[in-house]
Amino acid sequence: MLFILTGDIRTGKTTWLEARVRELEAAGVPVRGVLAPGKWRGGEKVGIENVLLPSRERVLLATPAASGCSRGPGWDFDEAALASVNGHLASLAATTAEKDARAGLLVIDEIGPLELRRGGGLIAALSLLDAGPAPAWPHALVVVRSSLAEETATRLRPAWGLVELIRPDEAGGRHLHEALLGKRSLHSPEK
Repeated sequence: MLFILTGDIRTGKTTWLEARVRELEAAGVPVRGVLAPGKWRGGEKVGIENVLLPSRERVLLATPAASGCSRGPGWDFDEAALASVNGHLASLAATTAEKDARAGLLVIDEIGPLELRRGGGLIAALSLLDAGPAPAWPHALVVVRSSLAEETATRLRPAWGLVELIRPDEAGGRHLHEALLGKRSLHSPEK
């Protein structure tokens, strides 16, 4: 199943997702992919990091655009960082055929207009998602803003079949939990 975590800017999508990733990992579910937390200083967003999963390596992906010179929507993306993140995601693609890989969750935070409409950004993420489920990730969660949720669902539904839009709230967490763990509690040890 593919989950599309959606909401407007600053609705806590990544913060919510980081908490779910910690819970799932604690319950023994492997999580692979990338998280995109903001880097904050004094209440101001001064960057976007990418956290590579499962290693937790951090890469500073983007900084605020310098007076209108941005290649992206208000952010200047570091080409070396983009290459590093895309390389990480491409290396995950090599694990898709591993039959011994423990089934888990693929996380892509986030897909935006740069990827969907301009063929840039995290292009390796779209390749992974376009390929659909794999033994290592029968489920995936992709973060998109509300304005791109339906477009993303339409694009990815052929590969994934079942696509569910969720919000960063208790109901969204419950749906994700049930898909990955069934009725098992997030806090009970794996048997």
